[in-house]
Amino acid sequence: MSFDIVIVGGGLSGLALAAELAQAEFSKLRVLVLEQRQSYVRDRTWSYWKTPRSPAHRYSHLERQQWTQWRVRQGERLQQQGSPKANNAGKAACYCTLDSDVFYSSALHAISQSGHVQLRLGTSVRQIAGGDTPSVETSDGEVIRAGWVFDARPPRHNNTSRLVQQFVGYEIKTDRDVFDPAAVELMHFHPSAAGLHFFYVLPYSPRNALVETTWISPASHQPDFAAELQQFITSAVGSAAYEVVYQEKGSLNLSLNHTAPDNALHVAPLGRGAGTLRASTGYAFLETLEHVEKIAMSLESHASRDELKTWVPTAFKRRALDAWMDEVFLKVLERDWRKSPWYFMQLFERLDPDTMVAFLSGKANWRQRLLVAGALPTLPFAAQALSAWIDRAPVVLGARR
Repeated sequence: MSFDIVIVGGGLSGLALAAELAQAEFSKLRVLVLEQRQSYVRDRTWSYWKTPRSPAHRYSHLERQQWTQWRVRQGERLQQQGSPKANNAGKAACYCTLDSDVFYSSALHAISQSGHVQLRLGTSVRQIAGGDTPSVETSDGEVIRAGWVFDARPPRHNNTSRLVQQFVGYEIKTDRDVFDPAAVELMHFHPSAAGLHFFYVLPYSPRNALVETTWISPASHQPDFAAELQQFITSAVGSAAYEVVYQEKGSLNLSLNHTAPDNALHVAPLGRGAGTLRASTGYAFLETLEHVEKIAMSLESHASRDELKTWVPTAFKRRALDAWMDEVFLKVLERDWRKSPWYFMQLFERLDPDTMVAFLSGKANWRQRLLVAGALPTLPFAAQALSAWIDRAPVVLGARR
């Protein structure tokens, strides 16, 4: 059996690309998506920053909520940014959230309306072979040939010393008003020598919120997430009764090498494997959508089987200077995790909201990058920056915006 394009993995990046290719202009191509899960349910909450200049994406109308105020805190130290909605009038940045189930439904609908895109659930992949005619072997021994294979599976690494972002979240409902729905609690720090630890609260209403405990630490560190959440929620809701209506968890590798293997001819990575995850923040949703849109746009002029042979998909490219700054930032955090909350508090206290949002979303200009650097203590960051610059100078100096 053969297809023009095979997408291995039907998560965010795989389904997003399949939905793009389900459009009529690609009707001459045969597309197959292989996904190991049996069905789609809500399993993620994706969040991202939006500014007045941000273009709308295909799923903007599915956003569950937006906030124009956000805060961070460490003990009695509290910093709030943003502006009330009444004073915002669409002229300031906002923090947006989108539940995975509504994204899945939208993408699956686009695929179902297409006569040329197929989705196979409950299908695991044993291996992918690159070459002039790449192939995918499923766990039951079937070999599927393709013109191009996109690997959208999360990369797997066994090194327990690697840096990861781990999180567990509960959406809860209370029997009385508890939460302030006007502002997101981005980071409520609990200093630790084992890693950067903070709680995250998305208040959907006074009685409904998603509460997450998050760690950035070596993969060998395994926190007691359930105990942490129970203690934090009990403290947050006081005497109010609550019920857990939804749970999610995840582990994101922050120290990946995204260089494709030499033998991966006509095989391209998608999503985290392509480098869409921002190492210093964990954001990847908008970067993933932007990448698949660029792939689809580059394919439009090659949207036939013969022309597909000469097509090379657009690779995801993060600006080398931003990758270098992320590397410096994370290395300094690793030197002494107990100081890491203080570094974040410094940024939020010293930077204006526009600069902070640009930094967190990976859209900072040169002036804003300099402001970020100036808001951090000179000695530890300068020493690490020099070391990282020596290692990466040929790449950074040759980067193009």
